Amino acid sequence: MDTSAPLPNDPSVESLERTPVPTPSESVAAGLRFTNLMATIAQDGSLDSRAAIMALTELLIAQGVIDLEEFKTRRAALREVLADQHSRYGVRVLIGEQPDKYAVPHETAESDCAARYDLCKGACCRLRFPLTRQDLDEGVVRWDYSRPYLNAQRADGYCTHNDTATRHCTIYAQRPTVCRHFDCRSDPRIWVDFAARIPNPTLAQL
Repeated sequence: MDTSAPLPNDPSVESLERTPVPTPSESVAAGLRFTNLMATIAQDGSLDSRAAIMALTELLIAQGVIDLEEFKTRRAALREVLADQHSRYGVRVLIGEQPDKYAVPHETAESDCAARYDLCKGACCRLRFPLTRQDLDEGVVRWDYSRPYLNAQRADGYCTHNDTATRHCTIYAQRPTVCRHFDCRSDPRIWVDFAARIPNPTLAQL
């Protein structure tokens, strides 16, 4: 007989029975959040290294060891290379800080969307923004795995929850706070003049 096994009336057994077991999707989500958080901490920790390099560079320039103009030229060239790499491969956790989206009162913007779609092409559904913890906990709104936790988009640039046939939101009841409060009428990215029905000519670049 294994005397190390807990007896049926052992309090530890009752505690284990009462502890809810996370579902596979919950475990994966928790693991991804932890991984992304660690990636952000690592990026923030690199600030010390950058400060040390900058201090060393300033000392070398001050002592005449390296030429200032040559340094500026090389730094500008490398900055472009690194900026490109960061935009393609950089990972940083972005989480919106907003109140309960179901509790905050909001007014529906009178934008006459149906009559203007031929002009704006539903550009608001192509905007990017970070989801909130509430969105993530609900597990309804999809986010971009390569850019946590920005809203997920299809290859055509539209939100993944935007119906390709009707252009309606397929998760309207659970839509993020940003979508609930957004008013395109005063957004220069979409309209040059809303009243005159003149859309921004760069809409395709959103």
